[in-house]
Amino acid sequence: MLRLIPAPAHTTMTDAAVAVTPVYTADALFADATRTLADYARRTHGIDLTEGEGGIAFTVDTSLPTEAYTLTVTESGASVKASDILGAQNAAVTLIQLMEKTEDGLTLPAGIIEDAPKCTWRTVMIDLARDWHELHVLYEYVDMCRFYKVKYLHLHFTDDQSYTLPSKAFPKLPTEGRHYTEAEIKGLIAYASSRGVQLIPEIDVPGHTTSFAAAYGEIFGTDGIICLSEESMAGMATLFRELCELFADSEYIHLGGDEAAIAKWISCDKCLNAFRNRGIDVDGYLATEEGKHELTELMYATFIKDICEVILDCGKTPVVWEGFHKSMNHLIPKQSVIVSWENFYQTAPELLEAGFRVVNGAWKPMYVVTPVVYWSPEEVYNWDVYTWGAVHPGSPYNKEALHIDPTMQVEGGQLLAWGDQIVVKYPVVAEGVREEQKLIEERTPCLSENVWNRVKPTDWAEFSGRMAQVAELYESFRNHK
Repeated sequence: MLRLIPAPAHTTMTDAAVAVTPVYTADALFADATRTLADYARRTHGIDLTEGEGGIAFTVDTSLPTEAYTLTVTESGASVKASDILGAQNAAVTLIQLMEKTEDGLTLPAGIIEDAPKCTWRTVMIDLARDWHELHVLYEYVDMCRFYKVKYLHLHFTDDQSYTLPSKAFPKLPTEGRHYTEAEIKGLIAYASSRGVQLIPEIDVPGHTTSFAAAYGEIFGTDGIICLSEESMAGMATLFRELCELFADSEYIHLGGDEAAIAKWISCDKCLNAFRNRGIDVDGYLATEEGKHELTELMYATFIKDICEVILDCGKTPVVWEGFHKSMNHLIPKQSVIVSWENFYQTAPELLEAGFRVVNGAWKPMYVVTPVVYWSPEEVYNWDVYTWGAVHPGSPYNKEALHIDPTMQVEGGQLLAWGDQIVVKYPVVAEGVREEQKLIEERTPCLSENVWNRVKPTDWAEFSGRMAQVAELYESFRNHK
């Protein structure tokens, strides 16, 4: 098999290696892809690619679907066809992984590659809030995603420990010494866009919000969960509109939505009065224990609904962690993407039956909590988007994995890095962050193979050998700026 990760959909190859002049031409639409090609060829192989006729040609073919490309290599050179910039970017890194440096330029294997991803959702998530990540690390993650054709980089910007985003509306929210400036964020967005990687920003609410309480407790509450008062919810709407504006290039906006102490709401007069003002029979619910539980779930689902509607109104698609009860599925906009991670609040089959778009973010084996919890690359490779490992003792799948029948309603999967333990285990946080990065770099090829193809084209023995070859190229790439 070709030295490529992810493995392409269709190949018709010969045994020949063709000498290709180290020059390129491209339609204007593909300028970013050729810049990626030139930059990565220099960093990975020490090859200097320049603009000129006779080497590698990028042309538009509108008959191809989004992200697809065709690469044809003959004695005449290499021809890339794609209908959009994402397809051209995918072709660029295919060329990077296939090319070999020679004294006169480079060689490529002769033949035809016709390729396109089977999953639209191909994502790596990094927790930036619990442990400070220097800005250059985020650029490195963008490059890693591009190198392995991972479409999205999900950035968990906020949590109890810090609020790492800028905010004009709430200038005291950004944690001192642990936040990125607006200029830095815009620079990162521009770089990611130029590499064909889209950022998914996350503000995690209504739980995980100690940083909100510290900065604006009088608005958002101080009880470990966002208050449901009219003032607080207006502030939430403002904050998410600001986020949508800052990340104008992002299709998806993540609002968190898990592990919130929602029972506290029924002890909060402001929260209860706000729901009375919505016309909810709060006192009727509070009359019984069963009613109290139902009210908390209603309040929680209403919170999620309200923020989803703000995001939708901004022309974006909301993303939510699995966290709301199935009895409230009717309240959540069906355009929302739900990341199913532990099958406890409700199961993936229940989310699918309710009509949601679902992403597999299974705790086992897709979570990395450096240095205490992670699974081997082989276990990540043996996972697929229709399989969830057990994690929560209250899940119906806590003794064995959940497997579901293939469905395109599961849009893909993601690999997730959480920083809970880094500050505990590493005296120098930057060292822990680098160890986390190594763990993610080792597992991203396995994610990529699975979400690009849905069905594995080979076994672990073949893939691991191919992964070692491509990882060597990637290491050369990341070590040369």
